[in-house]
Amino acid sequence: MSVAQSHETDPSALAGAARGPRLAAELRSWRLLQTLNAALMLYLLTTILTISIAALVWAGPLSAHLPHALGGVLIGTALLVALVSALGSWGGAIAPAEDATGVILALGAVAAASALVAADPATRFATVAVLVAGMTIAMGLVYLFVRAFRLGALVRFMPHPVMGGFLAGTGWLLVVGGIGLTTGVPLGRGWFQADMLARWLPAFAFGLLMLLLVHRRRSAAPLPVLLVLGLVSFHAVMALLGLSPKDIEAGGWLLGPFPDELSWRFPLAPGMLAEVDWGALAIAAPIAAPALLIGTIALLLNTSALELVIKRDIALDRELLAHGAGNLLSGLAGGAIGYTAISLSALNHTLAGGRRLPGLIVAALLVATAWFGTSLVSSIPRFLMGGLLVFIGLGLLHEWVVRARGALTRAEYAIVLAIFVVIAIENYLLGVAVGLVATTLLFVVSYGRIVPVRFELSGQAVRSRVVRGSRERQRLKEQAGRLLLFRLHGYLFFGTANGLLERVRQRLAAGAARRCVLLDFEQVAGIDSTALISFGRLAQQAADEGVELVLTGLPDRVGDLLRRDPEVARLRCFADLDHGIEWCEERLLQEAGGAALASTALRDELQALLPDAARIDALLARTTRLELRAGGHLMHEGDEPDALYFVESGQLSAQIPRGDGREGVRLQTMHAGSMVGELGLLLGGPRSADVVADRDSVLRVINREEWRRIVEREPDVARTIDALALRLLGERVMHLTRVLDALQR
Repeated sequence: MSVAQSHETDPSALAGAARGPRLAAELRSWRLLQTLNAALMLYLLTTILTISIAALVWAGPLSAHLPHALGGVLIGTALLVALVSALGSWGGAIAPAEDATGVILALGAVAAASALVAADPATRFATVAVLVAGMTIAMGLVYLFVRAFRLGALVRFMPHPVMGGFLAGTGWLLVVGGIGLTTGVPLGRGWFQADMLARWLPAFAFGLLMLLLVHRRRSAAPLPVLLVLGLVSFHAVMALLGLSPKDIEAGGWLLGPFPDELSWRFPLAPGMLAEVDWGALAIAAPIAAPALLIGTIALLLNTSALELVIKRDIALDRELLAHGAGNLLSGLAGGAIGYTAISLSALNHTLAGGRRLPGLIVAALLVATAWFGTSLVSSIPRFLMGGLLVFIGLGLLHEWVVRARGALTRAEYAIVLAIFVVIAIENYLLGVAVGLVATTLLFVVSYGRIVPVRFELSGQAVRSRVVRGSRERQRLKEQAGRLLLFRLHGYLFFGTANGLLERVRQRLAAGAARRCVLLDFEQVAGIDSTALISFGRLAQQAADEGVELVLTGLPDRVGDLLRRDPEVARLRCFADLDHGIEWCEERLLQEAGGAALASTALRDELQALLPDAARIDALLARTTRLELRAGGHLMHEGDEPDALYFVESGQLSAQIPRGDGREGVRLQTMHAGSMVGELGLLLGGPRSADVVADRDSVLRVINREEWRRIVEREPDVARTIDALALRLLGERVMHLTRVLDALQR
């Protein structure tokens, strides 16, 4: 089977089959240099981050245990990075142990240590090691749970400005983190003193230079050369200053020193579990538990934000599966909670095009570090790693603070800046929360400006599907201004309900005296309590002014809510707009003397359409009389056309059957003077609808044989029928034209 055939048959099988060839392609000589360079940079940054988190957890009275815990943390991180790189939807994702969850784990470790002041060192180590491992395993299970119930897709509803602000805040923290890495002190602590400036300004300038060259060349090709030049320049400057390697290390210019002699103990081994103080663990676990919530939100946010960086979709289900399995294995090895890092993943995307191989190499190097020690990492200049972080951070800031200004509206851009500022001052979660609130308010204001009226028509443009007599039509034409229709759409809530109320009030106060106002809800998705109150006020005003307020097309849920208001519950409601319009027409005709207006003879209606009395007499002479009881079928959909009919008295309706036992969809209701079945007989083809008698009716019939004789022997009568059919069809077309004209205004 060819690759193309495999893709058509099973896309997932294709993805699995293609992963091997892609990895093989990454080993080609012309790509290998980029891959190795990216892997080295990612390894150094991942190792620094992992060691920092381990030092954060194993701090204070637990610091003596750091060399024993660090090996397990490094191996656990290696397993997580390898699984996410190998199994993830986008192979360029790098998932180290993360500091956001590491801080929470550190709080739990402090609580455990406080409860174990008098305990022996073995108990303290075992309790904290099991706490960290247990939380990491629990994180893996949470990821798998979120995947199993397809909850990860909820992040797709995250507004674009919120993700932009999240990335802008990430960029700022990366710049600050890069500067902090070079100075060795937190933000603002003497950064602008001369000795501190000498440390971080070169790193900042180095990161800015990398960004400018990458943007100018539109390629990451210069980065490996720049990194080599940066390393050579650093040692050259140190040599010119007369500093020896020991002086450089003592002066804090290198990343080290880190613990070099590492050991590793399986945290869930029976001997280790036997040393755990379960009481202290029970105290610490609730304090560390929020890390599970933060880890879940952070993975979904980071993955969704990473899609904007790499400009391609990432399958959340695949990522949750990979991260779930990765954290499970990491926890078993003694690692800390980890998930995709935007900074490292973006660096992989920039340096190596987001390939899988750098992540796998990073994992192998982390295992080697746990086995052989951290001497290599300790000798790397802080300047180099700090410059890399500044480069990534400035890239995100340029994308979402500078370029986004022209791509977003002013309000959306303001939200991006607000999130950016909050993240810079406080933290991620508060920034995202502020962004969601601001975006919600923006949506409410923007949506509230949209008029929930899809179109507004008067009786001059809208008419029911009832074919009435000429005198009824004339009187309805005179009364057209007293009928008003509003077709509503969307979701009616506090932002739009009052605007709708004011619009209807204005129409009631202006122009002709209104008798009927129809509100059609067929395209309304839902309402809230404020809209319910507005409709109650409208119903009260309509009753005070003697106006019939009619509701049509109410969805079940909307209807149930509206009927909770006593004023609304008394209104007339119809299943569809057509029957609501028909009721209003009947009301207008009754007030205009409807009984006197009703046509009493077929001849009167035919002469109103075709004034030539002789031709009408000749036509009626060729018909036969047919009586049809109420509920009887004149024809069924699909029947062969065997006759055409004229309604002499009564009423019939043409409808499309539903097939589920309910009443069919009404197409037309016909009174005296109407022609029925003419298109089937004149044009051929099966009947297109059922025709049912609404009440006892009398019809005049011309069957197929009689029609053939008329066409052959009495062309004047045939032309009369053609003229009547054309006249009726023309009236329908003119009415539809008026409706379309009204909708386009």
